Amino acid sequence: FFVVSNVPPGEPRGIHAHRKCHEYLVCVSGSVKAMFDDGTSREVVNLDQPNLGLHMPPLTWGAQYDFSSDAVLLVLASDRYDECDYIHDYDEFLRLESVQKREVNND
Repeated sequence: FFVVSNVPPGEPRGIHAHRKCHEYLVCVSGSVKAMFDDGTSREVVNLDQPNLGLHMPPLTWGAQYDFSSDAVLLVLASDRYDECDYIHDYDEFLRLESVQKREVNND
């Protein structure tokens, strides 16, 4: 796990997807908006209660923004940090997500 806090006003966090890692986001203090995109649709959830969480499975593009000044975002990760697991380019994410959907549909 790790926490994200003391985020300067207007600064987003995340802005990536993972190849294999699952993440679960909980804002334990304050509030933050969490955007998630599965390659087909995009939604935003306002994480503003410590009993509300968001599961980010692999190949989900995500970003967090509009952190309140007292926001503390807890991120539970299924794997240890591995830079090779990160996808920072949205077009690459869309390509990989599309390939995965084709593979699932062909099984």
